Amino acid sequence: MRSQDNGAYILRISPKDNTLSNGVEYCYVGIKCKGGTNYSVQAYGKEAIELHEVATMMATRPLTLISPTI
Repeated sequence: MRSQDNGAYILRISPKDNTLSNGVEYCYVGIKCKGGTNYSVQAYGKEAIELHEVATMMATRPLTLISPTI
């Protein structure tokens, strides 16, 4: 996925329903920006479920081309 606003890419999303050994749900999303900086976003519990849903939706949506003349 590439963000048109800042050129960021989602590189990796942890598997759905990823659970740590203590039973807590966990999600990891790896992001790379056009400047070469890498970021990781981690969430636990309910936030992990939400992060996975949003990241998956963003990674799978088609790019929308925007005309610079509009």
